[in-house]
Amino acid sequence: MILLMLRDLEQKNYKKNKNFYEKIFAKSEIDYCLKFKDPYPHFAGKFGIKESVIKSVQDNITFQDISSSNSKNRPIVELTGKKSKKYSFLVSVTHEREYAVAVVISHKL
Repeated sequence: MILLMLRDLEQKNYKKNKNFYEKIFAKSEIDYCLKFKDPYPHFAGKFGIKESVIKSVQDNITFQDISSSNSKNRPIVELTGKKSKKYSFLVSVTHEREYAVAVVISHKL
């Protein structure tokens, strides 16, 4: 489980720190977050998902190896490359005014 304070990402304004966001998030993830009036809770949730995946699989995985999306209002996580068929994930994420929390349960296939 990862708990994030939203102000940490709010202080890294997207327009002023695009390189930071592009190192962590896929273009589709950035586009998803930016469609909201306040994108930072969504960025924080996605960051928490990625951090949780990295910690749960304990494999050589980077932020860019992890892609999260939504289907029927549920988060979905996929890995890229050779590891894409190696794990499956159960994901839960929530956010409110100050915090975002992400929980990931990984299963090695």
